[in-house]
Parts: sequence; C-alpha cells; structure tokens
Amino acid sequence: MTIRIAGEQDKHQLDFAARNIYTLPNDEYRVLPSSLKDGDYILEIKTIRIIEPIIKVLVSDDMLSARVSFYPGINTDRKIKYQDVILNLTEKHKISPKNIDDKALKEAIELLNEGYIVEGILVCQGTPPVQGKDANIEYLFEKPNIKPQLLPNGKVNYREFTKFIFVSKDQLIIKRTPPDKGMDGRDISGNIIKAQEGIDKSVEVVEGVYSNLEKTEYRSKYNGHIILSGNTVSVLPMLQVNGDVNMHTGNLRFEGTIQITGNVQSGFIIDADDIIVDGIVENAELKASNSIIIKTGVKGIINKGSIKAGGNISVGYCENANISAGGELSIEKYCFNSNIEAAQVTALGKDTIISGGVLDIFSELHATHLGSKNSGKMEINLGYSPLLQNKAEKIKVEINQLSESMEKINDVLSKLNIKDPKIKSNPKVKMLIDSSDAFKRRLPLLERKYNDLMQKSVCDAPKIIVEDIIYPGVEIKMLNISRNIKSEMSRVEFTYNEISREITNKPIQNREV
Repeated sequence: MTIRIAGEQDKHQLDFAARNIYTLPNDEYRVLPSSLKDGDYILEIKTIRIIEPIIKVLVSDDMLSARVSFYPGINTDRKIKYQDVILNLTEKHKISPKNIDDKALKEAIELLNEGYIVEGILVCQGTPPVQGKDANIEYLFEKPNIKPQLLPNGKVNYREFTKFIFVSKDQLIIKRTPPDKGMDGRDISGNIIKAQEGIDKSVEVVEGVYSNLEKTEYRSKYNGHIILSGNTVSVLPMLQVNGDVNMHTGNLRFEGTIQITGNVQSGFIIDADDIIVDGIVENAELKASNSIIIKTGVKGIINKGSIKAGGNISVGYCENANISAGGELSIEKYCFNSNIEAAQVTALGKDTIISGGVLDIFSELHATHLGSKNSGKMEINLGYSPLLQNKAEKIKVEINQLSESMEKINDVLSKLNIKDPKIKSNPKVKMLIDSSDAFKRRLPLLERKYNDLMQKSVCDAPKIIVEDIIYPGVEIKMLNISRNIKSEMSRVEFTYNEISREITNKPIQNREV
C-alpha cells in the first residue's frame, strides 16, 4: 500500500513517519517519487503487520493551543470518525468543545480517511491574556535650551541660552496615564488566565503644583520654574541664581522673581516681574515689570546697559548708569554721572549724594546732597513724566497713521457712487466702507487716551527738598522753567510758582535726616 502526505511534500517527513510513528524497519518501507506529480513523494509500505490509524495531539505548555496529527492505518480498513477525535480531545486532553475548530478538524479527518498523513493541524486555540500596561508619566514642558543662539548672520550669541525650565500659571506640565488592568484570557480547557495588572507610578509634588482629583493632570500654581528630581516636582515662583550671571547662566527671562546672589556681568539680559541682585550690576540690561533691588550698586558706562522697572527701583549706588523707574528710585549711598528717569527720587542717607548726570523726575526729588564742589554740570528736570509722555507719543503716531489711512480711503470712496447698490455690494468697496467705519470708531478713543496720558504726564506741584547742601553747577528745570544754582545753599526746598512762573526756594524746618 502507499501513503501520501497532505500539503507540502517532504520525503524526510515521510521517512520520519515510517520510522518514528509507524516504527517500521528499513526493509518494510520505501519513500519513492510519485508518478502522479513531479516533486511529490509516496510512502510505499511492505509490512504485513496491521497498524491502526494513529492520532497525535500536541498541547502547548501554556494550554493556549492544540495541534493534531493523523496517520492512516496500515493493512486495515478502519476509518477515524469525527466523534472519536472529539472524545479524544475532550476526555483525554481536557479541551473545551467550544474551543475546537470543527471545520479544520473535519477537513483533516477527510484527508486522513483518503490515505493522507495530516500533520500539525491547529484545531483549538485559546485567548491569551493581555497584560496591563504600567502607568506612564509624561512631562509636557520644554527642555531648557542649553545651546547658544545662532544669529541670522551666522554668528553665535553665547549669552542667549538657559539652563532653567520656565512655566506659566495653570500650565499643564505633567500628564499621568494610570496603569491598565489588562484583559483576562482563557485556555483551551476554558479556564480563565488572569492578566497581570500594570504597575502604578505616582508624581510626588513638593510645592507650586496642583492636580485634578484623578491625579492624571498636574498644573503649575503660578508663573515659575520647575525643579525636577526623579518623580518629584516643584514649581518655584522665585528663580535664585547662586553666584554671578555670566556665560555659565546665559541671559535670564522669567515671569516671576529672579534673585542673583552674585553680580551681573556686562552684556547680559535679565527680564522678570521682579529682580533682586545682591552684588554689582555692570553694563547689563535689567527689565522688570514690577520692581528692581540692587543691593550693592550699578557700575556702568553711559549709554551702555540699562535698568528699567515699571515700579520702584532701589540701588546701593549708581555710577554712569541708565535707570528708568515707573515709581520711586531710592539711592542708599551715592549716584554719579547717571541718566535717571523716575516718578520720584529719594537719596536720604546721612552722606548720600547725587552728583552729575541728568535726572528726569515727575514729581519730587528728596536728597541729602545735590552736586559737589568739584563736580561738573548736573541737570534736574521736574514736572513731566517721560514714561507717560513716551506712551502718549506712541499713541500720537498711531493717531496720525489712522488719520492718514482714513483720508486715503475717503478720497477713494468720494469718487464712487456708493448709493448704487451694485457698487456698494462690491467686496472691495464694502471692505473700504467697513475699514472707514472702524477707523471712525477707533480714532476718538485714541485721542481721548492721548489727551488723558498727556494730562497725567504733567505734575502741577513738582519740588526738590535738599536736607543738607546743594552745590553750584546744578541746573533745575521745573515745567520748562530753568534756574541755575550759583552758590551753595543749605536745607532748602525748591518749588514751582505757577503765578510768577518761576522756581522759588524756602528754608526747611530742622528735622532728622
């Protein structure tokens, strides 16, 4: 008799089946090429022994699959029945009938009964468990840019980089995805295979961070910079630089308070809400929307570097500095040859002196000493706010531009018959009409704002109070009225007389400075 193998032909499989499955000696079988089809082989059996059909079932170690191999009987007419195989799988191998692939099994039995060896048929497959995913923590803030800035001309600005991570108030900074429980599987016997749950991870908050109830979103409580160590996070409203601002720190920009324990070297920029410098500021640019405190002092070069604050500025001393304060400038020791803009200036230490330079002050200068015996010219201008006037001038420029645009539009419209519905509905004409209407609405608002700023920029009662001595060489201007100090004057107050339009002075009462 002859036996064929179903599927791909492999004479070695036939030889293996003869020796290892049927246990035939070499003289009782031969593997021969088939005469029916090139490349096919047959197993020619010479034995007189009777061998019943053989069923081999291979169940995977994880009980997730079962494969069946069938070998036809030798010298027997016995056929394998479907129910016999089902009984074998369910009783002997404990396979759930629900998991058996009936179609694949029946097709394999049919080939078997036609005299074919059928091997490795997948007749049963379980469902593997889906293991749970671990919790994931995603950091949503940008990493600090530690590379110097490449300029358009190809040069490199080595000051423009940062080692710090800055965030805004209520900014989403961390997103935590909780662990997944996974999905249970089921083996071929119908038993549940429990899925392994994912491992949880938590975010440890020290300060400046809040989260939702589910602990899946973490946001900053305020503008600040991030301190991150492992899974521990903080947002601090103050950025403290221990040491100098130099090539190691780069320029600093921060929506919060920056404190420098050292000096600020020449050429660097600090931009923040509030700035505190313990040391010296050289020819650097400091800009604060609120206040600036420079505990030691400012030592610069005229027309290089600047100190600007929307609010108050306090300095230990200033030399050749350019300072602009929206509020009060307070000087502890001295101020030499500096350009000052401020709402008011106080310099009331026992030996505090302001000498040289130009001071533009809105309302009041209160100082111990003004000028000195050997100093050059010193100019003090009071009664106008340069900051408010600059704002007003910018609005004036916008008013002029708006008026010019309105004039051009109206000139074009005057040449058109806009009463004609066809002309008026033209998209370009309609755009001109809409622009003209918008300009007409905006222009009065800008003019009122300009007039309001100009009115606020003038102080009706500017004054200077000198607690000790004002020296010759000091020129005082109040509301464009000038007075040169030609001799030393002690303990004196200068005011503007609106009636006589002159600067008058009177002695001040004795009091402690």
